[in-house]
Amino acid sequence: MNQMTDHTSNDVFTLLKKMVERYYPHPNMPNFAGSSLLDLSIGNPDLAPEPRWRQRLQHFVGREDLHGYGEFRPDINRHLRERFAAYYQRRFLPPSAPVLLDPERHVVDLLGSKEGIFHSLLACLSPGEAVLMPDPSYTVYQSCARLIGARVELFACDELGQPKLESIRDEQLAGARVLVICSPSNPTGRELSPSKLQEVLDFAQRHALWVVIDRAYAEINFEFRCNGTLGGSALLGQGALSRVLELHSLSKSCGIAGWRIGFAVGAPELVEKIRSAKFNTDFGTFLPLQCVAAEILDELETIAARNSIIYAARMRRFIAGAKSLGWNIPPSQGTFFLWAPLPPGFAGDDLHFVETLLEATGVLLAPGSGFGTGGAGRVRIALVQSDEVLDEALHRLHKWRVTTGAV
Repeated sequence: MNQMTDHTSNDVFTLLKKMVERYYPHPNMPNFAGSSLLDLSIGNPDLAPEPRWRQRLQHFVGREDLHGYGEFRPDINRHLRERFAAYYQRRFLPPSAPVLLDPERHVVDLLGSKEGIFHSLLACLSPGEAVLMPDPSYTVYQSCARLIGARVELFACDELGQPKLESIRDEQLAGARVLVICSPSNPTGRELSPSKLQEVLDFAQRHALWVVIDRAYAEINFEFRCNGTLGGSALLGQGALSRVLELHSLSKSCGIAGWRIGFAVGAPELVEKIRSAKFNTDFGTFLPLQCVAAEILDELETIAARNSIIYAARMRRFIAGAKSLGWNIPPSQGTFFLWAPLPPGFAGDDLHFVETLLEATGVLLAPGSGFGTGGAGRVRIALVQSDEVLDEALHRLHKWRVTTGAV
């Protein structure tokens, strides 16, 4: 098998697309000729929204007055932002805390948090300025920064997946305007510890940096739960509301990735810039979706808890199955990803392992090096398939091991 070359210059999604095009279907796939592709590489949720939410969407679609530009129904958009602010208050703040978010100044809705990544960086950066981000990290951060013409400066994480801010060099800070963090992290599944979150905020304060925290997976979180609330809010600290922007999404927690709805919340200066940019680019989210999203927000933690139980069960199932093959994979703190070391016998080149696995079994994982050099020697496994598919993937791995001794 000929490996693809120069994979370090491509992000993980480009690599995966090339691998699928090149290797599947493979006319000479050993042992598994004709097997279907089992794609555990992309975080595309398989859990669909409950029928009642689809029915509610159909209800709003059936209304005659909800098919114009979303921007010109401020009453509906205001209600949506109010429901998000209320959700944030009860989910991330102590019960006795004063109201934190003003829906008008602190909240803007997005066409998913991925759009929010671009708009938040556009709000923070000018061409030639720098963005700081951990290595490994979600490659869309880098792609969006480069579209803007910004400089990307990567810094290391420790063995627990916590950012090592002390590794950021003075030359990296030169011209730096924003620091981007994901918590729980894609791809590592690690949550920022409370002390590390405070360290990030203190670092940003000292160096006059904006902070963008991607919290798309906040509700798929297997730890840091207390009295019905979630930890991890970066907006509670002194001065944070003037410096920090959090990105949230309903995509993963509610199984509505294709519906495209998310939120940016925090610093009014950045919220206003995002709102202005969106006014000139998309004219607002589809109104029926705004209406049903407002209703979903009132029950978001219940919906997300049901889905999180499913993802947690899948995580335990896959880890146990992999362990029976001699492959020890640590559990994630959040997200529906496993961040796994290479199995025995494949130390070193993660891309070679992923390509070999795909050709031999039809199982596709994401190479860790596609998320940055800090991901080398690891793979990301997306648990967005049914138990039957995950069991089939493990069965193929077992058969491959028996046949070749590979795993």
